[in-house]
Amino acid sequence: MGNWLSLVWGGVVGAGATVIALDYRNVGLRVYDLIAQRSPGDGVDPRFSPDIMRGIFGVLGVVFLAATGMSAFGMF
Repeated sequence: MGNWLSLVWGGVVGAGATVIALDYRNVGLRVYDLIAQRSPGDGVDPRFSPDIMRGIFGVLGVVFLAATGMSAFGMF
């Protein structure tokens, strides 16, 4: 059961990060606005743009989906 839970968790995190990275239905902009609202001070640094955030989430999505796929097929 533990193996299935890690596969599901990795798939959900990877898919969610990919959805944010691809900005499906402006989810990426909503996440960026949420981060800006929750950050202390005057919001996020101006150098941290929605495009940079989408790039970071894209990398995370690829890493999590690749790791989940590899563990699903017993590659590690």
